[in-house]
Amino acid sequence: MNLILLFTLILTLNPGAGNAAESVQGNRARLDKIQQTLSAEVPRVLCLDDDFATGAQPVGDAYTKAAANGFRSVLSLRTANEGLDLASERAKVESVKMRYFNIPVISSAPQEQQADEFLRLARDKSNHPMLVTCASANRVGAFMMILRVIDQGWSEEKALQEAIRIGLSSDKLKSFAHDYIASHQRNAR
Repeated sequence: MNLILLFTLILTLNPGAGNAAESVQGNRARLDKIQQTLSAEVPRVLCLDDDFATGAQPVGDAYTKAAANGFRSVLSLRTANEGLDLASERAKVESVKMRYFNIPVISSAPQEQQADEFLRLARDKSNHPMLVTCASANRVGAFMMILRVIDQGWSEEKALQEAIRIGLSSDKLKSFAHDYIASHQRNAR
């Protein structure tokens, strides 16, 4: 059976199938538009899906634009000793009616309890859509990799590919994510 005939048969038996494909394309177009809107103020920004966008340190009107595009929260993985005024950042985020969370992750020494807290915040649907950031998106990539595998059932390889696209480059953070995933998958059995 050729593909055109098969597609016609699917649409005949399930008329909503064409609408579903159009919906996915429309949703991706919407996410791409949001990504474009944020790109000048959020380096490396990626709108991954309806729940998460990732990037490096936001500047300028990033939080105002994120709020205008429906974001409910910002989760920063930066520490106070990185030259960022976390209190000022919190005030900017909260001034546009979004929630602000900070998990101060040291790139060379991420902690298991920090990943646990990240998962707790990321699982809370009332925080979605969430903008997850750090200085360069390196830490963000590692923590999103953990979320994708532990919570969403992605293969570790697929999650690693996305994490690298997000900004993960550190071997230490890659090892941390791998070890966390291995430990928690073992514990889930």
